[in-house]
Amino acid sequence: MGKNKQLIVIVLSLIAVIGVSLAYFTVSSLISGNGSSVQGTTATIQGSTITVEGTLEFNDLDILPGHKNVSSIKITATGDNTLIPYNVIWNGENTLNTPLNYTVYKTSSEIEVDSTCKDTREVVDGAYMYYEECEITNIEELGTAISTGTINTSEEKVTLVKDEFITSTPSGDEMYYYIILEYPNLNEAQNIDIGGSFNGEITIEESNVEPDINIIAAYIEQEDGTYEEVSDIPQDGYIINTEKSVCSNNAVPSWDLTDNSLKVSSLTKSGTSCYLYFEEATARDIILAGKDIQERTDFSSALTTNTNGIIYQEETSDGTTYYFAGNTTENWVSFAGYYWRIIRVNEDGSIRMIYNGITTDQMGEGTQLQISSFNSSRDNNAYVGYMYTLDNVHGTGTDSGIKKIVDNFYRDHIAGKFEHYISKEAGFCGDRTRSTSESSLNNSGGTGTTQTYYGAYIRLETNKTPTFECSDEAYDLYTAQESSKGNHALTYPIGLITADEVAYAGGVNGSSNSSYYLCTNQDYWTMSPYDFFTLGYASAFLMNSNGSLTWSNVNVTDGVRPVLNLDAGVTLIGDGTVDLPYQVVMS
Repeated sequence: MGKNKQLIVIVLSLIAVIGVSLAYFTVSSLISGNGSSVQGTTATIQGSTITVEGTLEFNDLDILPGHKNVSSIKITATGDNTLIPYNVIWNGENTLNTPLNYTVYKTSSEIEVDSTCKDTREVVDGAYMYYEECEITNIEELGTAISTGTINTSEEKVTLVKDEFITSTPSGDEMYYYIILEYPNLNEAQNIDIGGSFNGEITIEESNVEPDINIIAAYIEQEDGTYEEVSDIPQDGYIINTEKSVCSNNAVPSWDLTDNSLKVSSLTKSGTSCYLYFEEATARDIILAGKDIQERTDFSSALTTNTNGIIYQEETSDGTTYYFAGNTTENWVSFAGYYWRIIRVNEDGSIRMIYNGITTDQMGEGTQLQISSFNSSRDNNAYVGYMYTLDNVHGTGTDSGIKKIVDNFYRDHIAGKFEHYISKEAGFCGDRTRSTSESSLNNSGGTGTTQTYYGAYIRLETNKTPTFECSDEAYDLYTAQESSKGNHALTYPIGLITADEVAYAGGVNGSSNSSYYLCTNQDYWTMSPYDFFTLGYASAFLMNSNGSLTWSNVNVTDGVRPVLNLDAGVTLIGDGTVDLPYQVVMS
């Protein structure tokens, strides 16, 4: 602030009359700023919970004309994807004769900004002038101000921002407001403000404004990658290209696939105009639509809770996979004349699902294809393999008995009419990483009758740390010839669930759990080797009828539930419930 903006002009005659020293007008005695605390303020608007957090700061002890504070206010809207109109309100007391100026900025994420002020004292015409010069650091990151105004003397309520919008979501949509509050330098004596104060609180209230959004034009992507303008917004099976679509007033458009409706975040005012670009929604888009995406870190206890509306994510070396867990009823698929349950969305977008039979009954023998031994023999390490070769840890020379059954199902019911909907890239992990120690891997054993513990044993029996990675991918990731990875040993791209996938879904080794979607009250095989015991018992992980992970000798007969991977490019309709299961749109 330049020298022409002196604030407190204290003439010598005034000092003589009141008989006090100039020290009385130092910064610590000028005005009192108590600020406006807004910690944890909540409101309910249209059934959604709106939480306001932060502090409207103006509580410095050293306040002179020209002083500026910058404050951060966070608003979180939690609800069922409802567009909420609201006003941001200050309620309080300002006894200063000088009106306070405010400037408001809005961002969708938190930004570090700060105010730095320098006290200045000058002598002009024989009088001392006290004021501050302030700088707001990183202010350019806040963009353009959305509101400015003043808080006047004795004013008890001020609308800082009017007719704002936020979309409430199950996980809580967030918006940030940065408010710069200034005690202005009026270039005149402001001594009357000495002893004044400012305090209050920030709240929100519902606005009556309607979200007036004008769609100027809509475009749909064509097969050649170009976009063609259409007269009507598409309905099923499309999603907005957020990089190309644009709205005025810094609003951000998105498409809600759960009800095929336009959602706009960062909407600041009515009269917003949008240009929308649509492309076909992938199967992953449709499954994730409307889901609360969460992470799990503790797999030591069974997951029994109702998890409808939730899908979990895990980062792997190949990207992000999204998996269902707990007592969900939103992962049903109807495909090729059978019902299936989605296990997860693979990193490449393909959809991994497990057989459930010809009905949507979750319990009973009908959920499995048949019963069978894993292998007819048990007296050699090799028989833990989905495919095996004697005296070769990772051999694939011979099909296991269970593989023959699964392959026959694919040949008779999937090949031909349905096979072009199946991913040839995704694989099935039969991890034969071996160890002669039951507590850690040492890559010893694994052949003949050497006592051996396999990778999933160490992860799930000992450590309770499942993984979606396949340790020896080149050898034990069973893939079709067309795949770019794995051992290329499969005749047909079909397999079994892994013990690790059961653990991610909510199962725990040795702990019963009848309250998650993989429990069928039947024993059925996984693809994961367990151990070889010196008495001559080769064993694999088994899904127990009580929902726990356990093991069984490979020559015992238990249930067979095949697993398929739908191609990432399939188009799905439905919502995954029993009444409206996902279905592949046939081409």
